[in-house]
Amino acid sequence: MARAPLDQDAPSLNAEGMVGDAVGEPGARPLLTLGRVDRVRVQVGYRARPDGPAQQQFLLDLPVPGTDSDVGRDLLGESRVLTALEPVLYVGGDAPRHYSLHQHRWHTSWGPSPGVLDIGLLVTTGSRTSALSVAPLVGVVRAFRSLLEAAGRPEPTPTSRDAAILRARQSAATAYALDPETMSLSAEEHHPAENSWALGLRTTAGDEYDVVVGLVDGFAGSVRVKHVDHVEVFDAVGSE
Repeated sequence: MARAPLDQDAPSLNAEGMVGDAVGEPGARPLLTLGRVDRVRVQVGYRARPDGPAQQQFLLDLPVPGTDSDVGRDLLGESRVLTALEPVLYVGGDAPRHYSLHQHRWHTSWGPSPGVLDIGLLVTTGSRTSALSVAPLVGVVRAFRSLLEAAGRPEPTPTSRDAAILRARQSAATAYALDPETMSLSAEEHHPAENSWALGLRTTAGDEYDVVVGLVDGFAGSVRVKHVDHVEVFDAVGSE
């Protein structure tokens, strides 16, 4: 049987080199890219201690208007978002609180090809009382409003009851790693003037969450989710 020439693999090696040269050519479009930021998703939580659960979480889901201008690209990049979030660290005092921070950026190459920036921030307040006070709300509203203004405020549109319930379930599921299908509506209150909804959700396990949809200036993408603690009362007087 005749043996194959020693240079049989040469075409594949040359093809690989040609691909490498093509990728490296000036002006060649890269195959892998994160693209521009089309949507920013921010989650801010407050907890009493570093190893404890968050007592309340705030979420912002914000579309970023598209632009072909190089100046307008990445209008809300990582550094811009982090700068806007700094006020949330000041809770109940002049000194910033300790925190943990994570960032995730993703992009898909099909459909509208969105580029999404996810930022999660957990602030440690140091006491349970501070974690449940109104202080976190002030800093978060200020930060979220700054991001809304930077992206250009969407046209105000009324949030329907069904849309508010869906948003509440999705937000609670995101904030506390829950299955939205296990949550039922336990209370609701509509504030048409503020375009906001106050909703109560209960899981099949008995956990309850208070959710506000339209927290910042009626924008439906701004949500607060608070875990409801039930204080058990024991009767100290009993038979022996």
